[in-house]
Amino acid sequence: MAWEIQRLHANQSFSIGVEPAESVLRTQFMVLQNTLNHDGSGEDGWTIWKLIKAQAAPFDQIESIGMRLAAIAVDTGLAQLIVTDIDVAAHPNKNNCYIVTQTAKATIVGESPYRGLKISVQSSTRNVAQYIRPKAGFTGGSPAGSFPTNGNVTWPPGTLISNGLVTNVMGNPIQYAVRQRIIRLEYLVHDPLETLGYTNFPTNPLSFLNKRNSDTFLGSDPGRVLMQSYESRYVSDQVKMDVLTFVDDEWFHLEQMVLRNPVDGSIWNDASQSLGGSTVKVCGRVVWFQPYESTAAFATPGNVLPTELLDITASPAPAWV
Repeated sequence: MAWEIQRLHANQSFSIGVEPAESVLRTQFMVLQNTLNHDGSGEDGWTIWKLIKAQAAPFDQIESIGMRLAAIAVDTGLAQLIVTDIDVAAHPNKNNCYIVTQTAKATIVGESPYRGLKISVQSSTRNVAQYIRPKAGFTGGSPAGSFPTNGNVTWPPGTLISNGLVTNVMGNPIQYAVRQRIIRLEYLVHDPLETLGYTNFPTNPLSFLNKRNSDTFLGSDPGRVLMQSYESRYVSDQVKMDVLTFVDDEWFHLEQMVLRNPVDGSIWNDASQSLGGSTVKVCGRVVWFQPYESTAAFATPGNVLPTELLDITASPAPAWV
């Protein structure tokens, strides 16, 4: 006896959506026994499934469960689809004939022209000890402000905070809530072929943790955006979701540190201020401390994001027309 297999192209269906939507390809095959006197009374769907699983000719024309629909060298998109279901049903009008429905699914990366980049923004605050209320702008600007250029300060700082308003009493600061934005970027990455669908894909995003931006990034000026965390979680057996979390800080992530008298170690209350009708001692000797001195060019393709996703952050797709 001899088996014959026909691909029923008219019954094929395919759906693909914006990342990270799952894509589904269903294909039907007709499996028939072409020996005229073949009985077939002992056959059933399980028999056909075992033949498909064995992948002996001609059943190697039907990819079995767990197999890819193509080799990567042939088609990187089709190669991402993996067979998840095989349904075998006897043909309603023909003896020794079966209809096999093959279902292949995958979260496909890089095939949809609309790349899936999820951007979420959440407002937040960071409580700091404010000894001096800083004036907006950089110390070297015009008019002069209180912040060092781009928030860059190396330890030990060589200058005091200037152009601000003293807000401490006897060296006791007030608590100030610095405004922040927490920005999360989520995008799909194929595993193990991480570069699939991307140009200049980052090789080591973890190396940028606790660094600030040295260029304009996500609409924020240099020095304001800190890369806080990197997360990778699987959404399918071959695709993971990479999540980058950034924090934009209006104080450039700076903190204030009061100086102490070198003689006895007490807070250096070297000035006075009128408060509530009384004159009180205050400390005007305060310096900036930058806990995140290192910076990096986040907006350069291949550092923290590939080219395609950087383009979307600058100009979300599809464009408004």
